[in-house]
Amino acid sequence: MRQTPQFRAKSASTGQPRTARTVSTAGAPESVSFANDIMPLFKQFQGPMMWRLDLTNYDAVKANADTIYNQISTQSMPPPPFPPLRDEQIAMFKVWMDAGFPP
Repeated sequence: MRQTPQFRAKSASTGQPRTARTVSTAGAPESVSFANDIMPLFKQFQGPMMWRLDLTNYDAVKANADTIYNQISTQSMPPPPFPPLRDEQIAMFKVWMDAGFPP
């Protein structure tokens, strides 16, 4: 089984590891699914991120959800030139995880 590498994001200005931001899930939808919410969110990154992980593949995203959440909450993912995900998008991913990864 292939393992996804662990990424240690560092701040460009200080060189120190980035810490995950606390994102409130209060504004996130109550019902989130991979097909309707998570896959479309990541579809725009499919090409640039494909060498690491297929973000449009349910099993791959579910298996790596903790790593993905860490990367998006520290704004280490998506990679430049893409802008970081908005807090609402990060919260939606967290709700999806907390709900047991609905397909």
